[in-house]
Amino acid sequence: MLPTLLAMALSAKAPAAPAEKPIKPLPSLGKEPKLDGVLKDFAPALELKMPAAANGTSAALSARAAFRKDTLYLAVRVSDDKVLAADQLTVTLYFPGAGTTAAGSSYRFGREGKRPTDPTAPVPDFAYDLVSSGVRADALGYTLEAAFPARSLPRFQAGKQLAVTICVEYADKDDETATEAQVVTNCPSGEIAGGPTRLPDELRKVLKVQPPADVEGLEARAQGWLGYAELHYPSWVLGDKPLTAESVVALVGGAEAVDPVKARLPLSDAWSLPDNRPLFAVVTGKDPYSGDRCDADVELRLALYAARGLVATRVLEWPAVTCGLGRALSFQMSDEGHLAIGYSNGSVANFTFTGERFERSELGAAP
Repeated sequence: MLPTLLAMALSAKAPAAPAEKPIKPLPSLGKEPKLDGVLKDFAPALELKMPAAANGTSAALSARAAFRKDTLYLAVRVSDDKVLAADQLTVTLYFPGAGTTAAGSSYRFGREGKRPTDPTAPVPDFAYDLVSSGVRADALGYTLEAAFPARSLPRFQAGKQLAVTICVEYADKDDETATEAQVVTNCPSGEIAGGPTRLPDELRKVLKVQPPADVEGLEARAQGWLGYAELHYPSWVLGDKPLTAESVVALVGGAEAVDPVKARLPLSDAWSLPDNRPLFAVVTGKDPYSGDRCDADVELRLALYAARGLVATRVLEWPAVTCGLGRALSFQMSDEGHLAIGYSNGSVANFTFTGERFERSELGAAP
């Protein structure tokens, strides 16, 4: 009996992940609204739930959201009979299903419209520049309309429903010299009241960005799109133009990319796979040998991307410099797709290209 039960237990499949609770998508506008603070062309739109204002706060907020093609539209009414330059309206967008490393994006507005980005919570310049707004002021406050195109959005889900948190916060000061502000927001606990809303799947159709199934999150870049795998590391690239070594480094590493020459890594710029796809290298992290002694808490990592046209896929991710391995001193690539990485501690890591990625071909240095 026991062997039978054991066999049944071993053969049983793991329970499937619970299905997503469906969320009704935002209403789609029939035509592109004019961003002038007049809301007659903003119907239909979803009214965001707004908790009662905190005690002592004279200002009030109401907000509505809608969608069209690839753009999220937001209309916010600020009721405040004394709007000051120090008062600030902040809109934060976040996709909770985009992965644990996904961050939100915050945009700041005032009675004059969009303000410069917050240096403590920066948004890429290209994304911030894409957001447009219009304001209509009156004696009782102002009405703001803002448009957030897809490329201004933070990382969003590649395949799941596009659940999004839209937080609207108004910081109201009684006078310009006040050190503290009274805050009105629809996210008093950091989460949207009533739970996330959802962008229509129309967004993906319009963008025509089709990553492989293992990509969980998509993030816009100035020159294209970056896809993140299930473990939330970059794994797929889509460029606006045919990819080069420089554009892959910019798309994947951005400002955090490390120059291999400065890191003393003898990487080649002429590698290719047996199927003739060029290989582009991206180095990220921090050199543990940059100080007086090796810092075991940091390391440099090497990623290799195989490119064809507008698309590149990560085929290897491996240590380049660590306290245990030392520094990678040699990279040998054969025409058959065999790669050997030799380290200063004497160890060699060997890999063979399998048609999709590099796999370890023998025991060697530990990752």
